[in-house]
Amino acid sequence: MVVAGLREEGTNCRRCQHEIRQGDQTTCCPRCGGIHHWNCWNSTGTCAAYECASHHTSGAKSAAVMRVSDQELSKAVPLPSSRPHVPGWVAAVANPNQNLPKRWSRTAVASIIVAIAGIPLFGLVTGIVAAVLGCIALAGHSNRWKGSMLAVAGIVLGILDVTGWSIGLWFVWQGPMISLSANAEFEPDPKALEQLPPTINRAMKSNVLIETAGDLTHLRGGGLGSGVVVRIKDQLAWIVTNRHVIDPTFADTGGVGSSSGLPTGTRLMVKSLGQPLTPGRLVWVAPHGIDLALVTMSVSSPELCAAVWEKDPKTTVGNGVFAIGNPHGLGWTYTPGGISQMRLQTKGPLEIRVIQTSAAINSGNSGGGLYDSDGRLVGINTWTQDKRYAEGLSFSIAFHTLLPLLPEEYHLPDHQLENDTNE
Repeated sequence: MVVAGLREEGTNCRRCQHEIRQGDQTTCCPRCGGIHHWNCWNSTGTCAAYECASHHTSGAKSAAVMRVSDQELSKAVPLPSSRPHVPGWVAAVANPNQNLPKRWSRTAVASIIVAIAGIPLFGLVTGIVAAVLGCIALAGHSNRWKGSMLAVAGIVLGILDVTGWSIGLWFVWQGPMISLSANAEFEPDPKALEQLPPTINRAMKSNVLIETAGDLTHLRGGGLGSGVVVRIKDQLAWIVTNRHVIDPTFADTGGVGSSSGLPTGTRLMVKSLGQPLTPGRLVWVAPHGIDLALVTMSVSSPELCAAVWEKDPKTTVGNGVFAIGNPHGLGWTYTPGGISQMRLQTKGPLEIRVIQTSAAINSGNSGGGLYDSDGRLVGINTWTQDKRYAEGLSFSIAFHTLLPLLPEEYHLPDHQLENDTNE
């Protein structure tokens, strides 16, 4: 006994010739495959199909010869016509309102998975793949499938992957990173340096150019700035610079919410007079968001020397000063000016002195030295106003702000004069 399903539905019983419906109890002849109602088969125990009549006589009683007269033929009624069997999937397409279980579209699911994976991975490629898969899923969508919203989400997220990664790569490649080798043809003339007055010559020799390269977590990529050698000991130079020169996170936030911890993921390279490009190491950053830091590097050039300073410099409004730095990568540049005003700035519990000067300060001068007319270091050039709206407004952190902040192992004396020798 077999319960009639989609395969048996619509066929006629070989004995009673009535249509078999889905769910009826049926029997299938093992010889010819003819379908019978369960009761019709049990009534005789044999198949009623013509092609099986000669093979099922063993279990049947000897039947008498049946004769049909013309009168009986005239009273015969035609049998009902059989309906052709239609497979279930064809019926589902022809009758979309039929309640059949829907399946998830594998293409739509693949689209959203690839789109999500493209966020941390290389979305420039995976985003395109996700969008294409989503379009294929929508094009082949029918009422038998579900997942159209997944396909739409995969397309949208794939487009966002491509857009976001394109913008990110553009910032990395087109950011403010300037290679030290870009201005190699504009190296300072050694003869011109030899002819400088001693006050300017020593300031030039204590100036260094600092290049930073960030990792992919910082879209800025890197930066370029200046530094001042303040001590040389055991073939190791101590260089004071701005924290925003070597710390991309500090530069991105302007120091707001910055910690006193050392930044990670930043590579430092230092260029000095008479010495090739040398790796630098950040050893200290100022607390409370003060824009100062200390870098060390190995020394191999006799031309490099430390800047000089006094404990109580006479920095008053109107005094002449000059800045030494590397604006736009043009190393060892001298720009004169004067002190415009002395100002105070509060950083946490500390109050630091800031020198306002008319000396020209540009991008790349950050971290360089501001010197008085006698060549003594009085400030670290830090920031300037937008040149589109202002001119002659530049600011330096007074150098004496740094001295009490340094830890014991990097302590500097209160003064260093010209006759002091490098250790």
